[in-house]
Amino acid sequence: MADQSTDPAGTLERTLGLKAALSIGVGTMVGAGIFVFPGIAAGYAGPAAMISFALAGLIALLVATSTAELATAMPESGGAYYYVSRTFGSLAGFVIGISQWIGLVFASAFYLSGFGQYAIDLLHKAGFELGDPVILIASGTALLLTVINLVGTEKAGQLQNRVVIVLTFLLSLLFGYGILNAVGLVGKAQWPVPFAPKGTWPIFTTTALIFTSYLGFVQIATVAGEIKEPKKNLPKALMGSVLLVMGLYITALFVSTTVLPTDRLAELGETAMVSVANSLIGKWGALTILAAGLLATLSSANASILSSSRAIYALSYDDLLPSTISKVNDQFGTPHIALMAVGIPIAGLTLLGKIEILAEVASLLHLIMYGMICVTLIALRSRNPYWYSPDYQSPGGWAVPTLGAVASFGLIFLMEPLSIAMGFGVMIVALGWYVMFVPEVEFSRPLPSSVKPELIAPRILVPVELPNPNPLPKALLEVFNKFELLLMGYRIVPEQTSPEQSRGEFAEEAERELDQIVKDAEQWAGNIEKDIVFTPDFAHSVDRYVTENHCHSILTAAPISSVERLLLPVYAKSQVNRNLATILYDLTQTSNLPVSLVILTSGERESEEQSNIDELRDFAVEQLKQVGLQEDQIRSSRAEVADIANAVAQLSDEDDVVILPEASTTDRNKFFNTLHEDIQEAVECPVLVVLREDNDE
Repeated sequence: MADQSTDPAGTLERTLGLKAALSIGVGTMVGAGIFVFPGIAAGYAGPAAMISFALAGLIALLVATSTAELATAMPESGGAYYYVSRTFGSLAGFVIGISQWIGLVFASAFYLSGFGQYAIDLLHKAGFELGDPVILIASGTALLLTVINLVGTEKAGQLQNRVVIVLTFLLSLLFGYGILNAVGLVGKAQWPVPFAPKGTWPIFTTTALIFTSYLGFVQIATVAGEIKEPKKNLPKALMGSVLLVMGLYITALFVSTTVLPTDRLAELGETAMVSVANSLIGKWGALTILAAGLLATLSSANASILSSSRAIYALSYDDLLPSTISKVNDQFGTPHIALMAVGIPIAGLTLLGKIEILAEVASLLHLIMYGMICVTLIALRSRNPYWYSPDYQSPGGWAVPTLGAVASFGLIFLMEPLSIAMGFGVMIVALGWYVMFVPEVEFSRPLPSSVKPELIAPRILVPVELPNPNPLPKALLEVFNKFELLLMGYRIVPEQTSPEQSRGEFAEEAERELDQIVKDAEQWAGNIEKDIVFTPDFAHSVDRYVTENHCHSILTAAPISSVERLLLPVYAKSQVNRNLATILYDLTQTSNLPVSLVILTSGERESEEQSNIDELRDFAVEQLKQVGLQEDQIRSSRAEVADIANAVAQLSDEDDVVILPEASTTDRNKFFNTLHEDIQEAVECPVLVVLREDNDE
């Protein structure tokens, strides 16, 4: 079973902050949109092309808000591929993942071809004549960027930050001066007229033409598994990047159409921005825009290489492509083979020369992906699976994803027939590969937001009394998917007796008994650590070991042949937290164990949290459902008891496992202080104490 969300081994580190995430989106988009399309778009629609950029930006914003909701519910690497595959299955996910990968590879090659051209033009204007090695520059830069990304995501993010900062600064200077010129503060006021010389329809066809300018914002979601604080930073980065770039595009069109006539812009085509800068500032303006174009194409290529490698990484990690592709480099923590599977084809494609038609195919494949993102959001809202609990909710209800899907798919039919044929050809090839080579894959469900990924393999402390220890609760521990076991062998000594004296007297016997327990446990348990303590204060020793060894839970040693029921005594909302949710998620995903929720009441525990028993029960039941428990698995009741220790003694039986969530260390001390005196004999079942959240690492 493929499981990208719960396996901590070989996963990518979260090293990208909000600035780096914004830079990936902005850096990918600020390329052809600024430096190629103003002249072309003005030729098609005149100054009204500003509306085309605004419409395309609004469509991108619809998709970005939908993506933000999905990304906060599933902050994993893979982006659109991950959302579609977990919602519609491996076939749909594979086609989208391959489309995303190939689209970005071709787009990167297109950007780097432009980079090579800008580099040569800049050198020519600076007085250097090196011939026309555009292809070699593009290919070499592709390999160089691949190496930078291989060395580390953080280094690639730092490069992206610096490039985008410099690029934005240069564009702001040029456009700022252009606006001052247009309103007459530094020159004669000029306004773009006529506004729509060719009518209304070209505005919409131009929207389809220039939509490739907005390719990039979803790439932020592709590297979501490497973004710090994803539930806060992902929505800001996704929508912020679209809004920033939309403003730049509209400003570029406004400045261009005030400086040069529409006919002249159409004649200049892809080099129009250089002439605009030259008209505004002179030779230095042209050199500035060439330098900015150089940075823009470099930025777009770098961000696309990073995102494309994560797309193919996700496919491989889920066993849809050979598993070697998803290997993570031990030294740098990056998917080096996935990066090579992206960088080498890009370098090869740049050797073919100009590939504008392939860039349009990349745009088409992205539009299909964008539409499927919106469809996925609609499907998840309709199904409302237990694990779908986003921290950000897209505004506008059903209208936003519906409009996003219709607009994305609709723009495809305004493209050239050859581009449509090639784009769907890529999808047909991907479908054929899937049918012939991809084995049947079943995905695990994404983790609910109430589950902590770092607690999927909990560190469990098991105090074992010596001599004559109780057997370990093998039947319970086998229910966990993964765990780390710390055996604390202990012997209670009288307060007047020195622990060192007891150690000297009983250490050899205690060591022998504990070694036998470890030997037996090694047959079915994984990572086991052991220690022996001689103490007059058992509860204090447990508390110290929990802190020093960063344990997540404490399990009492008690024999149990099978686990029939999980008993969950609760008296406060603070007990029902992410630690408890994670433990219950792990214990109930494969075992389908019933959970008996008992709401405890007593005169000693009157508080604001306790005042409304029905509210507490409803809250706890809702949290249990959010980790996947079905209605028939949850049985709720109410019991009046004096304290937590009595509750465990009175409610449990030999077929139970008691899940005891802490509200404070007071509960822990009360429970373990009475363990030997009262509960050890009265409670025949294991008790798993889930430690309070502030004890986590």
